[in-house]
Amino acid sequence: MRDIVEEIWSTLRQNKLRTALTGFSVAWGIFMIISLIGAGNGVMNSVSGNISLVPNSIEIINRRTSKPYAGYKEGRYIEFDSHDVDILDEGYFGEYVEDVSAIVSETTQMVYGQYSFNCELEGVTPLYQGIDNLEIVHGRFINGNDLKGQRKVVVIGSKEADQMLEKGVKISTLVGKYLDIGGFIYKIVGIYKSDESVASFVNVTIYAPSTTVSSIYSKGNNIDWIQLTFHGLDTEEKNKEFEENYRRAFNLHHHADPTDTRTIEAYNNAVNRQRLGSVAKKIRKALWILGLLTLISGIVGISNIMLITVKERTHEFGIRKAIGARPAEILKLVIAESITITTFFGYIGMVLGIAANKIMDITMSDKAIDVGIAKATIFVNPGVSMSTAVEATLLLIIAGTIAGMIPAWKATKVKPIEALRAE
Repeated sequence: MRDIVEEIWSTLRQNKLRTALTGFSVAWGIFMIISLIGAGNGVMNSVSGNISLVPNSIEIINRRTSKPYAGYKEGRYIEFDSHDVDILDEGYFGEYVEDVSAIVSETTQMVYGQYSFNCELEGVTPLYQGIDNLEIVHGRFINGNDLKGQRKVVVIGSKEADQMLEKGVKISTLVGKYLDIGGFIYKIVGIYKSDESVASFVNVTIYAPSTTVSSIYSKGNNIDWIQLTFHGLDTEEKNKEFEENYRRAFNLHHHADPTDTRTIEAYNNAVNRQRLGSVAKKIRKALWILGLLTLISGIVGISNIMLITVKERTHEFGIRKAIGARPAEILKLVIAESITITTFFGYIGMVLGIAANKIMDITMSDKAIDVGIAKATIFVNPGVSMSTAVEATLLLIIAGTIAGMIPAWKATKVKPIEALRAE
């Protein structure tokens, strides 16, 4: 074993430029695979982060009818009512639905001291916190007592809370303070963590008890939209069937054509994530293909170098066979040289690729850029798992071994008398 190592080292040392160029192509191939996949993961993580709702949630919004029915003309606007919420807890729907929250909303203005802005005052139930995946950083969310007592209490976003205070003052001090919303005084009982998506910079949302908002703005039994979480709808087909069944029940209750598909619109986060996952797989596959094409150039380089090596050492192989060397020994020698080059430089490429992902993570991850109306992140946790990096490197080593097999096999077929004549 020691003799083989010394011989390989001697051969590589005598051909430094050739070895360096071959090694560079191998290292570059691995570097590109790991860097491209890491960057792709960072982009997909950023896109996924913009979907703030929990994975198994649906937001249902009412639209206008597109067909005449039972004496009503098309284009009729239908509003949700409490019955549309109640049926989600019954029969077929109750089998899948977990939590439901009816939302009533009013666009108004909020004033706190010298600070004022337009906002969306959303009346919700306590279940809404889990449905919308809201993280309360200070205080609490709307509770059952707020709902029953129609209390004028609100939960505001951390971004707005920070803007309402002087620099250095903690936003937690706002809990218990009062502010003016549309001419009514509300008490701040909680502060939720604002997300960094583009939508959060465009829409300022404040949450209050749904009963309070309905009473103040005379909403009556009407509801603006419904949000719910579910279980058991694990395929896109099942989700579509659920949405169609609810749309049919909604249409029948409001005297609309049961076949009218435009009366309501469902934003299904589960389906969106499934589609996003499908897109992510295609992007990662494309990145793998690009990286592999780069890697193949390195493998071809190894094969060509091995062919040149065999040709240069033909005389030497002839002498070896003349003094009794077996074909297997020559085969082992050539393949060992190929494996040495791919393993050493493949490892260097893997380390550099991981380092490149770390640099992207430090310099670009979670950093927001200005996109005009707001700020958005491009990368979130770019990188690859160690298992992926190792698998890519092992793939290179295996490919390098196969690349070295062809010239090695030719070396074993050289006849001693012909090899001794070679120059």
